[in-house]
Amino acid sequence: MSQIKVLPISVINKIAAGEVIDRPAAVVKELIENSIDAKSSRIDTYLEDGGRKLIRVSDDGVGMDAEDLALAFQSHATSKLHNADDLFAVHTLGFRGEALPSIGAVSHSSIISRLKGTINGTEIKIDGGVLGKVKERGAPEGTQAEVRDLFFNVPVRKKFLKTVPTEMAYISEVLTKFSLSYPAIHFTLMHNNRTVFNLPPVQDTAERIATFFGEEMRKHLIAVFLREEMFNLSGYIAPPFFDKANARMQFIFLNGRYIKDSAIFRAINEAYHGKLMHKRYPIVFLFLQLQPSEVDVNVHPTKIEVRFRNTSAIYNYVLSALKDGLNKSTTKSISVTSPLQKLEEEAVKTGEINFIKKSLWEQFSFRKEDESNMGYKKITKDNENSFPVSPIPHKKGETRGTAISSALDGSDAGEKTFTTECIGRNKKIHFQVHNAYIIEEAEDGLNIIDQHALHEIILYHEIERGMHNSKSPSQRLLIPELVELSPKDFFNVISLKESLESLGIEVEEFGQQTVVIRTFPQILKHLNARGFIEDLLAELSDEDYLKGKDKILNKLINIMACKGAVKAGQKLEPQEIEELLEKKESINAYTNNCPHGRPTTLHFSLDELQKQFKRK
Repeated sequence: MSQIKVLPISVINKIAAGEVIDRPAAVVKELIENSIDAKSSRIDTYLEDGGRKLIRVSDDGVGMDAEDLALAFQSHATSKLHNADDLFAVHTLGFRGEALPSIGAVSHSSIISRLKGTINGTEIKIDGGVLGKVKERGAPEGTQAEVRDLFFNVPVRKKFLKTVPTEMAYISEVLTKFSLSYPAIHFTLMHNNRTVFNLPPVQDTAERIATFFGEEMRKHLIAVFLREEMFNLSGYIAPPFFDKANARMQFIFLNGRYIKDSAIFRAINEAYHGKLMHKRYPIVFLFLQLQPSEVDVNVHPTKIEVRFRNTSAIYNYVLSALKDGLNKSTTKSISVTSPLQKLEEEAVKTGEINFIKKSLWEQFSFRKEDESNMGYKKITKDNENSFPVSPIPHKKGETRGTAISSALDGSDAGEKTFTTECIGRNKKIHFQVHNAYIIEEAEDGLNIIDQHALHEIILYHEIERGMHNSKSPSQRLLIPELVELSPKDFFNVISLKESLESLGIEVEEFGQQTVVIRTFPQILKHLNARGFIEDLLAELSDEDYLKGKDKILNKLINIMACKGAVKAGQKLEPQEIEELLEKKESINAYTNNCPHGRPTTLHFSLDELQKQFKRK
C-alpha cells in the first residue's frame, strides 16, 4: 500500500499560509499590495484588537467583476502572470496568487468589489478554506477585503501572536513603508475606532519622511539622484550626525517594493565609511527603478529578498550616488587627531561618554560636603590631568604636592610637584587615569578598573534588586515630558508600558503618536527623559519585542544601567571613586563583568610586573 498521499487542498493552503501569513501585519501587507496594483488613489485600513479580530482594507481601485471574484480565493489564481516568462518581467507587487487562498484558509474572510463603470457589486466569502458562492451586492467602486478571527482554526499559530501594541507596531511599519514608497496615494489607518494616521497624497516623499520622523530630519535631508540606461536611483540620505544605533532607518525600495539586499547595504556602509563611529548606521531613503528583466523578485514567498542579474553594477551605482550626495553636502567628516580623542569620540556614539561637566554627587549615596573639612584640596596647576589629593600630613607652609613628593623619596622636595595625584584608602593607593580608568593597589599587585563597566554592573544589580522588592526609586516629573514618535515606535513604547512601570518609568498615551512620561527613575535623573526613550528604542531590536517578558525586562535593565552609569571621559571626585570601590567589594562576586560581558577589572600580579621589569 502506498504511503505517499496527496494532501487535501485545505491542508495545502494552511501550509502556504505558514510561509506567507505569520501575523496580522502580513495580511495587511498582502491586501494593500493588491489595492496598489488595482491603481487605487486611496487605501483605508481598519483594525480591531491589533488585527486579530478584524482587518478591513478598502480601496477605490479598478475593482473586480463576478467572474474574477469567483477565482480570487482559488490557489495560484492571479491576473498578473500569464506564462512562466512573466516571472522575470514582474511589474506588480502581488503576483504569486497564493496570498488570498492562504488568508482564507486561516480566517473568516470576504471580498466585496465593484468594477468601475458598473452598477452593482459582488461579494464572496470563505470560512477556514470553505469557499462560498458569489452574490450580488451594492457597493462603491473599488474593493473591500475583510478578514475576521485570524488563525481561529490554527491555535498553535494564534498563541504565538504578541500583545496588541506589538502587533500594531508591525502593522504601522508596513503602512509606513507603503506610504513612503507611494506618496501619491492617500493612506489611512484606524484601530478600534481611533485614527493612527491619516496621510493625504503629497508631491514630495520628504513630506512623508517629516510626518514619520520629524521636521528636523527633513531640514537636513540630502537629495541623491542617479540615472543610467536601465537603472534609476532617487531619494534622500541624512548627514552622518543623524546616525542610529541600528540599521532600521535604512529604507530601500525597488520598483515600489520594500526590499533588503546585502549588496546595497554594503554600498551604503562604504559610502559613509570614515564618517561614522563604530557600530553606528546612517539614515537613507532610496528608491530604485530597474528593468524587471534585470531582477528576480520570486526568490522568497514574502518577496522581501531579490536577486539582481548584475549585483556588482547595482553596488557601484548606489555607492556612486551616495558618495556624490555626501560630497556635495556641507557635512564634514569626523576627524580623529589622537588615539585618546578617537576613544572618546567612539564612546560618545556608544553612550559611554558625556562631556557635560556635571557633578555625579547625586548618583551616589553621600552628599557633597565642604572639601576643606574633609581634608581634600585640588592642586591648582595648569596640568589638566591633576587629580584631587587625599590628606597627607605635611609641614606648615609646605604645599600638598611637595608633601607627597617628600613622602615618596624621604626628603624635602623643594620645588618639586606631584602632578599625578592619588588617593589613599586603608593604606591602599587608587587614582583615576585618562578620566576613564581607576588604578587600584591590591594585596598582590594592582587592578585596572573600567569605571563605566564597574558602575554599570553595580547599577544593574541595584535596579534588579529594587524591582524584585517593588521599590524602584522614581520621582514624579514636575512638568511631564511629551515624546512624539513614529507610529511603530509609539506602539513599541506602549507594548513596554508594564515593564517600564516596574522600573520606575510611568508612560501614558497622549495623542495619536505621542506618549507622556510622568515619572522617571532616580538613578537616571541626570538624563533627559525624552532622550532616554529615544535611546531605548534604538537599542531594542525587532527580535527583542518577540521575546518573553522576563527577557525584555532584563534587556531594559541592561539599557538603564548603561545609560545611568558614569561615563568614560568623566572626571570623578575622590568620594565617587571611594563609593565605587566600596560597592565593588560589597558585591565582588558579581562585578567581574558588566552586563554586556566585558571585564570590569584587569588584575596584574606583582610577579607579572616584576617579570615585565626584568626583576625576575
